[in-house]
Amino acid sequence: MSDSAKKASTKGAAATIAIVLVTSLFFVWGLAMNLVSSLNAPIANYLELTTTQTSLMQVAYYGAYFVMAIPAGAIAKKFGYKGGVIAGLALFVIGSLITVPATNAASFALFLVSTFVVAAGATTLEANCNPYITKLGDEKHESMRLNLAQSFNGVGSIVGPLIMAQILSTTVAAGQPGFAEAKTAFLGSTRGIYIVIAIVLAIMLAVFVFVKLPTPPNDVEEAGSEKSAKGGALKKSYFKLGVVAEFFYVGIQTVGFSLFATYATKVAGLEMSLATGLVSALSLLFTIGRFGSTPLLAKKDPGKLLGIYMTGAAICFFLVFLNLGVVSVAAFVVAYLFMSIGYPTIFSLSLRGMSGDETKTGSSIITMSIVGGAIIPVVVSAIGDACGLSVAMLVAVPCLAFCAWYGFAGSKIGFGEE
Repeated sequence: MSDSAKKASTKGAAATIAIVLVTSLFFVWGLAMNLVSSLNAPIANYLELTTTQTSLMQVAYYGAYFVMAIPAGAIAKKFGYKGGVIAGLALFVIGSLITVPATNAASFALFLVSTFVVAAGATTLEANCNPYITKLGDEKHESMRLNLAQSFNGVGSIVGPLIMAQILSTTVAAGQPGFAEAKTAFLGSTRGIYIVIAIVLAIMLAVFVFVKLPTPPNDVEEAGSEKSAKGGALKKSYFKLGVVAEFFYVGIQTVGFSLFATYATKVAGLEMSLATGLVSALSLLFTIGRFGSTPLLAKKDPGKLLGIYMTGAAICFFLVFLNLGVVSVAAFVVAYLFMSIGYPTIFSLSLRGMSGDETKTGSSIITMSIVGGAIIPVVVSAIGDACGLSVAMLVAVPCLAFCAWYGFAGSKIGFGEE
């Protein structure tokens, strides 16, 4: 591809429209996924699920990321990033519509299928939108572009639960007066929410079908080219280390979001109402951190910035481990300000120097690492049951220290070598 062709594919009106459209998609799927996640607890209540059955909802969610990541990359290789986005949106719409029979029959099995298909759609979007935004421009600003786009995903993550709080009334537990009526009302509201999600995403799908997206530089490789023959992403040390870092990062991010309220109430002694409110503050700081750090990523070395931020997060979690009451709770919240740039920055650093099918394969493998969000929380919870939750939080320190090391040094190992 000539230099002029490269510039044409990453600058101008077409590239601007593409970035705006894909970034808006980050917001929509962030909102939709968090609406879906917010429904898990009331679904467990009204379908009277056991703890094991409830955990299967998480297995279905993270299992989809593990199972669908490689097929999502294969779709991108055959049909391009646009084809991957369309496939992801289609799966999202189908999964959302499966909730219509699921709510009509109050069927847990169909809810599981819906969760898996919706998550499969999110996986396909993740494996295509992240590398597309990363590569649609110069390499110097890859981390900045992806962090900016992911910031809108964070906004959607905040808006989703707020919408849910307005839609759903107080949950009525099984055996309490009015349970049957509340169950019927909940299933009806859930059906309506998913139908609205399906309609919105179907409109987005139609837009992407008819809009031509510019191709990132060097996206098309000739079969048997010298670069392809040399083996691709898995032969790059900085990429493999990035996959490990992403696994640790997603795992700890999930630990915090899922166990913060439990830590704040049972370990630090806060009231549940205050702890719940602080969860929103944690999410808000996380989003502010991404928006606020985007200009820094345009000017500073993303690896060094990642190292500094992850070091700050590790220190915060060490304070959480020390169980200093309100101080530890405050450190827990502040940790998410530092963690804000983790996922997109590790993602973009791992894909540096790649193009074409190599990028698509690499993106799929990194997306698979999101399974850390299913594995590490189980490990932390088991340690918490045996030794106490404050001790269990110490697991975050070496995980985040590895992410910091990756930013400072690991992301440079083997980079630029042919």
